[in-house]
Amino acid sequence: MGRLAQLVLGCSVLLLLAAPRPGQALTCAPDEEEISGTCVKRASPSRPAELRPRFEHEYRPPPIGNAIRETGGSIGHLLPFDAGGAASHTTGTLTDVGHLVPVRAYLRSADIPPPSIGAYGVVAFRARPTPATRSRLLMACTSFVASIPPQALIPSSVAVSDQMLTIWPLDNPAAAEAVRDDCNFAIDHYDLFGGDSAIADAEKQGATFGEDGPFLIGWSPSNTRGVPDKLVLVVDMSRYNSQDSFDHAFLFWKQKIVEDPALWRSGFSVEGIRLAVRDFADGYGDTILKAAVSLWKK
Repeated sequence: MGRLAQLVLGCSVLLLLAAPRPGQALTCAPDEEEISGTCVKRASPSRPAELRPRFEHEYRPPPIGNAIRETGGSIGHLLPFDAGGAASHTTGTLTDVGHLVPVRAYLRSADIPPPSIGAYGVVAFRARPTPATRSRLLMACTSFVASIPPQALIPSSVAVSDQMLTIWPLDNPAAAEAVRDDCNFAIDHYDLFGGDSAIADAEKQGATFGEDGPFLIGWSPSNTRGVPDKLVLVVDMSRYNSQDSFDHAFLFWKQKIVEDPALWRSGFSVEGIRLAVRDFADGYGDTILKAAVSLWKK
């Protein structure tokens, strides 16, 4: 018998010995299955198991969409609006969280913030009006005046510490034009240092801003301004070009202070602000607002 014939005969004998006897089940490895009397690797519907890559930790990219931003040093972390119920939020009430009354005032930059104020925001310009920017800044002023009651008309029974003050920096707050809310006067006599310093202090806390503005910048409590490890709220209105959009921004600023003091009284709530923006924007169909509101912290 030739050598080749001997090898073929030997292999045949081995296969016969390995084959299961009649009535005996074939035993396959855990990752194999029996097909036509033979053990083969299991396969997924889409790819064979042996071809699928293996990872110690699965990576899932964050949802694409708008976000509230919280920075960690020089790198920002996006906190998506649509949390999908992953985080809970408890709305404060007037019995467990002190009520903050939204008010507005014209102040010189040297007087910002006033003593004992609970929380406050600043309407910040990049520059005084030019022919190219005048109409947008007038719309911002119109919304500011229409949305928020003046501090001078608030009853004296409302303590200053219970007020959320929105400030329009002005070089002469006592002028007759300011008293009657003349928006042409308000933008022409805007106290630019008041806006520049508010932007600079927010940037110390990690905030970034659009090129044009204007901006609403808020601190709660008031002594957190410029403190790197504290939160600062920014509403960037650089993309706004209609009165309706500016109205929504100031209405959001006002309503969420009044309706949910838990967002503000003890410092800003990241999750609370996220849900407030989503609910307000969905209710008004304002997708720009979602992109405009951000919360920052170094």
